[in-house]
Amino acid sequence: MKLTGNTVLITGGGSGIGRALAEAFHARNNKVVITGRDADRLSAVVKANPGIEARQLDVTNAAAIKSFARQVTDELPGLNVLINNAGIMRPEDLTSEETETAEATISTNLLGPTRLTAALLPHLLTAPHAAVLTVSSGFPTPLRPRIARRPPAGTSNDMPDTIRVGP
Repeated sequence: MKLTGNTVLITGGGSGIGRALAEAFHARNNKVVITGRDADRLSAVVKANPGIEARQLDVTNAAAIKSFARQVTDELPGLNVLINNAGIMRPEDLTSEETETAEATISTNLLGPTRLTAALLPHLLTAPHAAVLTVSSGFPTPLRPRIARRPPAGTSNDMPDTIRVGP
């Protein structure tokens, strides 16, 4: 991937890793556009980094993604780098029947990047030096209570550690 002279779109650019990526790409003479849900956070990044642009986007909204993709490719024909960074990580009570947290995580961390990449891919396939990067984390928050120390006899031991409840 070419590190300078790009037009870079970074989701979740209002804080954390997304903001750091935006500032780093901006310092390397790239045009940077950040997105996020929180207008105040986006404004703070723009104020601290003249030249970075911000657009509000909720990656959990499929219709908004389609509209955003059409608009951003019309307004930024040079767009050639997408960094899917928006994400959430919330603790879950695995003993509860509540699924809202899991559904929000899947919508934000899996469906959001998938939908945005799909919506922008026709444009990116024609862009010189195009790249799509996805920032992800498999570092789980501690789960409580610990339900099992070892998988029961006769069950698969191939379950990823990020899904396991016990050590």
